[in-house]
Amino acid sequence: MSVFTDTRLIRLPADELAELMRWGRLAVFAGTLLLAWITLEPFADLTNTDVLELATGRDGATYLAYGLLAAAGTAIVLLTQPRLLASLLHPLWILLGAWLCVTVVTSADPNLSMKRLVLFFLLALLCATLFLMPRGRKQMALLLVVAAAVVTVLSLVGVALMPELSIHQATDVGEPQLAGDWRGVFAHKNTTGAIFAMIIFMMIFAIRAGHGLAAGPVLAASVLIVAMSGAKSSTMLFVGAMLIAILVQRIRSGLVIGAIAFAPLVVLSVLGPGSVVSDAIASVVQKLPFDATFTGRADIWELALEKIAERPLTGWGYQAYWALESTRFGQEDTTQWAGHAAHAHNGYIDAALNMGLPGLALTLVVFVIMPLRNYLVARRGGADPALLLMLLQIWLFGVYLSVMESFMYLRFHPTWITFLFAVFGLHYLARRPHVAP
Repeated sequence: MSVFTDTRLIRLPADELAELMRWGRLAVFAGTLLLAWITLEPFADLTNTDVLELATGRDGATYLAYGLLAAAGTAIVLLTQPRLLASLLHPLWILLGAWLCVTVVTSADPNLSMKRLVLFFLLALLCATLFLMPRGRKQMALLLVVAAAVVTVLSLVGVALMPELSIHQATDVGEPQLAGDWRGVFAHKNTTGAIFAMIIFMMIFAIRAGHGLAAGPVLAASVLIVAMSGAKSSTMLFVGAMLIAILVQRIRSGLVIGAIAFAPLVVLSVLGPGSVVSDAIASVVQKLPFDATFTGRADIWELALEKIAERPLTGWGYQAYWALESTRFGQEDTTQWAGHAAHAHNGYIDAALNMGLPGLALTLVVFVIMPLRNYLVARRGGADPALLLMLLQIWLFGVYLSVMESFMYLRFHPTWITFLFAVFGLHYLARRPHVAP
């Protein structure tokens, strides 16, 4: 029980408060994952031109839902583990938040940047409490299985009974060339591939935590969905992240671990965005037996890098560039993908584009370098190996996927929320390796 339990601010009897806390923890954890993964608008109708709009008709309700969950999660952690929450007042986190505020002031659309920054702080607060909700590793594993089972069953039922709403169709107004790829409850096959790849990592942890009977079928179904989604980036990087995380667990040297963990990030960045800035690299990439730009992302990267050069210090404003009218309607050739893209298909390029080079540097430090350091500290402290492996795999997968997809800082994006869950989990285990779960 928290040291605050006996204060006059809490008038419930101890047993009633404990019961309320117990159900509150379950509701916040499961509710957040289900809201993030399923959303309030599952099975989007991609034949409707409304899907081309940047905002949805349920944004208000979504803000309210996340706000209530964040308030409940924060209250529970403040009453039970306030010191762990206070550990987030790290200089680098504070510096990142301060720089984001600067990019709002200097934004090409300050109102838009301000709204999206408020949402980022709201989501960050919620995700910062998420890891602290379950009471024990077995309970966390069980909750992960339940949430994953719900989204898996819904996706499979959708594929079987509503294929027009859960499988990309040739009649989709955005990307008809994706026809046949499974998307389940999500609006795009890339999100489907990413989330179910992360669910695979979670189910492996659940099996190791003693829930094999329930987690096994979800694991098998998730592998099937990833394969049928046609998400090339997720399929390749999921396997890479899994193998590298297993290898990292067996190595003792921090320097060697860093070299192994970040080598794929460097290689992907050189072969991908690097081919846009270097003719020599481009010539090498053209000789590879696979498309390193993954379906023409080079056009978008080239446009984005040009725009970064125009405002390298502060960028175009927090999450602003791709929503500007000059971007959406001002391209000379909107028949090309780069003319109507919603993001750069590279999280690091988008960070520089929207927050300038200082914002990119802080993003790399906070979300790429610090989590690996936290992993090493937590491992030395004796944190649970299965739990650490799951968090490491999710984080590595997100770091690698960010070379091909943009989800960092992206509003309610389910991959972003799941990635933050792993980042904050590693943060807490580095400071208290045996914290519940």
